Amino acid sequence: MAIKKLQATDHLADTLDQWANKYRVAGDAYLSNLIHALRDRKGLHIWAELDPLDYLPHPESRVASTRTSLIRLLTVIRNVLVFSPVALTWAAIGEATTAFSVYIKENGANVVNFLDFWQNGYDTLGEKWRIGNVALLSFIIILTVIALTLYVSIAGHKAKQLRHNEEALIDADRLALAIEISTVLYDKRRITAVTMNQALAGSIGRLVTATRSLEVAAKSIEKSSKKVSSAPTSYLDRFDFDPLLESPKRSRGRRA
Repeated sequence: MAIKKLQATDHLADTLDQWANKYRVAGDAYLSNLIHALRDRKGLHIWAELDPLDYLPHPESRVASTRTSLIRLLTVIRNVLVFSPVALTWAAIGEATTAFSVYIKENGANVVNFLDFWQNGYDTLGEKWRIGNVALLSFIIILTVIALTLYVSIAGHKAKQLRHNEEALIDADRLALAIEISTVLYDKRRITAVTMNQALAGSIGRLVTATRSLEVAAKSIEKSSKKVSSAPTSYLDRFDFDPLLESPKRSRGRRA
């Protein structure tokens, strides 16, 4: 029996170690100290008084956290890109205005329309700042913003589902581990007035339940025995032979 208890504590220590490594919570003070106590088998009565559900760490969802970080990064990029077309347009207007002023100084007698100048450049405005290129680049940025908005919305919904499912699995593993800790350490508790009263109350409750079950079973057996005793035991018991037994008495009375 002692060997089984030792094996139970060692198995629990290994289970706690695996759980801590699986969810990356090996540095938790409660887990690390409890593992050492189980392996050394010292002070287990102290750990038995602690409720594991109150002290076990709550691991975070790794898959959901990775997706959430990516979604946050893409959201920041999208929010920045929203204002990029406006900034790009005003920068192009500034470059075009400056180049147009230079063009006017050089060609005062041959002045063209500003939009025409912005579109053609006239060897004064750079190719990248012309209105056609700026409009195309702004259009690409706007399409990127739309695509990122759709992706962030869909990915955010999936990440929420993944986080919910993984948290449910983590909570189930955590509850199973807490039950195993309580089961192994239950008999390590010190006997006090409170624990004694709890044990007595539990025993009395089980005794009362067993007594009621026996009472119900006894009543059922009693009813069954009454039915058996009142039922006819054979085919001949169904007939009444009293008239046959009284007939000789009547014949004697006539002879007298």
